[in-house]
Amino acid sequence: MSISREQLVSRISIIWFITCASALTPRGAQALQPLAAFVESSRGGSPDNQEARAQAEQQRAQAQVALGGALPGLTARGTYTRNQATAEINLPLDPNGPPIRAVLTPANQLEALVTLNVPLVDLARFQRIAAARTSARAAEHQARATALQVEADVVQGYYQLVANAALVRASHQALDVARASLTLTQDRQEAGTVSALDVDRARAEVERQVQQLASSELALALSVRALESLSGLAPELDGSTGATVATTLQDDDLQPEPGLETYLPQEPRLPSLAAAHESTRAAEQQARAQRLTLLPSLAGSITERISNAAGFAGNNAAYTASLSLSWALDYTSFANLRSQDAALAVARAREERARRGVLDTVHRAWSQVAANIAKSRSARAQVQASHRAAELALDRYQVGATTQLDLLQAQRDAFTSEVSRIQADAELANARAQLRIAAGQSPFASPNDSDS
Repeated sequence: MSISREQLVSRISIIWFITCASALTPRGAQALQPLAAFVESSRGGSPDNQEARAQAEQQRAQAQVALGGALPGLTARGTYTRNQATAEINLPLDPNGPPIRAVLTPANQLEALVTLNVPLVDLARFQRIAAARTSARAAEHQARATALQVEADVVQGYYQLVANAALVRASHQALDVARASLTLTQDRQEAGTVSALDVDRARAEVERQVQQLASSELALALSVRALESLSGLAPELDGSTGATVATTLQDDDLQPEPGLETYLPQEPRLPSLAAAHESTRAAEQQARAQRLTLLPSLAGSITERISNAAGFAGNNAAYTASLSLSWALDYTSFANLRSQDAALAVARAREERARRGVLDTVHRAWSQVAANIAKSRSARAQVQASHRAAELALDRYQVGATTQLDLLQAQRDAFTSEVSRIQADAELANARAQLRIAAGQSPFASPNDSDS
């Protein structure tokens, strides 16, 4: 079977047109959900957020427990006693009347005790209440910090999925080109214009693209699962996802971010720093409470006793009130002091580490944006150059000035540059969002809207 040069050029032109059009033009089918949908879903569907909120609720309950220990408490107790013998006496209180019979211990003795305990002065307990409330506020800030971290993970997972979807699409297109190249090479071998070596090389290229497609599909499947686990929302993918996302990512105008000082965190706004600060305050209050245990505490109580064994008093109900002053001092008290001071030093070190870590994260994210802008700009220029090179290779092939292998290599380079461009733009979009999250801002703010 022979094939003319005009037929070869016609086939290659058709392949080139179809693959370039499919790579650059979005289709009308349903595509991947927007990033905001995954972020919104993660706020309720992320196990990390659920755990952080539960821990905050637990700390609020612990603060209420600590407060309850300083409030008046009421206890009641009732007892029934069966005595073997009744103990009673006759009291001649009135010389002109009969003696009064007094039961000291009845056979069936009933007794009820109602006691009201009132802590009056307990400075150590009051400090522990303040520390518990501060810990509850720290847990609330930590829950918000966890939510920001989950957002950062979701954003990164989303753009990783975007890049992998584009890679799968490009791998399919590269495989189609490789198969078409094999067919053309086999046709030319039959025409006697190429050797068997060219056919083997084209067949090896097909198998290489099959392996690349399998690897890219695995990466896409793993990124889909990871994003669903992070957000609780299943991504919806179809054949148009890669092209749609590629067009969307090109909307970035590659403008640099405002100065680094714009994103330096303000401690009242950043939950992670607020949580670290409140934890340090709670440690300070715990240390102060331990010192206050060296002072005595004062408490009062009143007890009402109701019994059918009136005894000599002759009353079935009687109350007693008391004040108690307690003071204890032993070696354990001083050991606890050293322990609380050490815990305070640990909390201060953690707060400083958190502050430096946030500054490092913001600086790293800001620098990453600058680097990714340069990479994305270069990748876009590479796409234009590689497409022009592919067009030139096609023109040269039409006049017999280059080989078919050179033409297909130029087309593969064009596809590779398109994948690199999509990955670079996805990394840039992710870096911009990560910078805003690190500064405690909305990940959807525009590049020049630093106050969002």
